[in-house]
Amino acid sequence: MQTKKILKNIDIIEEEKKKLWKSQEFFDKIGYVLTDKSCERMAMLIHYILSGIPVLLEGPTGTSKTRTTLIACEYITKILNKNSKYDDSLLRFNLSAETKIDDLLVKFTGDNNSASGLKVEEGQFFKAYTKGHKILLDEINLAPREVLECIQQALDSKVLSVESSGKVLKKYKMHSKFGIIATQNPNKGAFANKRQELGIGFLSRFQKINFPNFTKDELIDIAKGLAKQNKYQGKDEILTDIVSFHMDWQEETNLVDDVQCFTIREIEGIIRAITQGKNIYDTIMTVYGARYQKNMKNKLKIKLKDYQTLKNLKPSPLKLPEEFPHCYSNDNLCEAVSSVLFSLTNERNAIIVGEDESGITQVARWCAECFNNMTNKDENNLKNESCLCFCTKNLQCSDLIGQTKPCPKNDKSESNEILKFKPGFLVNSIESGKTVVLDCINEANATVGERLNGLLDKKNNADEEFFDLPENTENPRIPIHKNFRMICTCNINNIKDMSPAFVNRFDVIVLKSVRKIK
Repeated sequence: MQTKKILKNIDIIEEEKKKLWKSQEFFDKIGYVLTDKSCERMAMLIHYILSGIPVLLEGPTGTSKTRTTLIACEYITKILNKNSKYDDSLLRFNLSAETKIDDLLVKFTGDNNSASGLKVEEGQFFKAYTKGHKILLDEINLAPREVLECIQQALDSKVLSVESSGKVLKKYKMHSKFGIIATQNPNKGAFANKRQELGIGFLSRFQKINFPNFTKDELIDIAKGLAKQNKYQGKDEILTDIVSFHMDWQEETNLVDDVQCFTIREIEGIIRAITQGKNIYDTIMTVYGARYQKNMKNKLKIKLKDYQTLKNLKPSPLKLPEEFPHCYSNDNLCEAVSSVLFSLTNERNAIIVGEDESGITQVARWCAECFNNMTNKDENNLKNESCLCFCTKNLQCSDLIGQTKPCPKNDKSESNEILKFKPGFLVNSIESGKTVVLDCINEANATVGERLNGLLDKKNNADEEFFDLPENTENPRIPIHKNFRMICTCNINNIKDMSPAFVNRFDVIVLKSVRKIK
């Protein structure tokens, strides 16, 4: 009986794969490249979602777990259910060690129209569970034990009990169309001690799909597919050599499980840059080489000579742009600044690393001001403006995002509102297009990086350029300004202790100390 069920599922997945290949145009429009393996993972995920089976996607950072989920749900909505009047949109929640059960279920917030000035606000999990949405729970093995137990209880009993101060307010039945997709990185490596070890009881509720590191052949297919989607006019040999270098250099430097490992994001960044006509040498040296000190960078330059189409590439002249603040200039500064600004203009974000007293904070501020001047020339109120935050171990997500606070008493106000969400500087910068500098990001609690991962993820199209802000119940999604960027700084010796998922969303750029030059 079990064998027949397995064979039936295989047949269903094979049929789903055929449908996916026939919808090639849909995937091309959103910049997703179908390969044999990605198509199989996508087909499995779609099958489990449509069958109402909870799914757990597990794999290293940069293997497209989250993006595959977003696209699978968009495919279901726009292709499979395009004539349906039912709202089957996907909700998303990034879990962290700070997540509380109330964040998923319900909590009290301010309400100007209520006599009490309060209202009960529904969390993302509660909405999905009771109204029949699908929900993506990113980084599920970072959630506290009590949150995991709440999710497991709701899946087992198909009833969600909402409590307040220990008293059960109401029980809600699971909607027939409710679906849950969770993602997690493997609980191993330097970051393992930050993750929960999910028990067998919890894992047994999910069907697992593994997302392994991409093979060389798959990366070549993806690179060619991205080049075609971006109307690249160059030779395929360059794309093949870039992927070969990517794989060879990662193996040579033993970075497969390193915090600064190379992933599909580096390939995407290079393809996007060279299709825009940017210098290929500068692109490779920024994406791959800027993270190294002089000796390793020289080895990388020598390595490029192993590839026919890369060995004769030349760099652009080093100089500071006109918009950069006047200061004493040297090759180290010019090289770091050029890499940072290259990343920002290539729609990437940057982490500047260096030794103590190397000037990384000042350089980060100068780069932020320069980029603002370059991109906000017609908006005088934003020129020269950037936001600087000195990170400490006491920094909370709410310090960046904002939080709900009691409204100050004002006799002149007719408002009954008791609580109101006060946006943080990061939210204001996201909406207005300022560049944010997070100094000493390695000092911040890991939950800060986890919360920002969704903000830094690549969006499929302009319609998805939003940052989910469940903390603000009145406006839970805010538009991301096209010029918004983030620059972080970190001591070069401490970056290894940070989350690989967070670091990999940046270009890492070393500012060499003048005192160490020989």
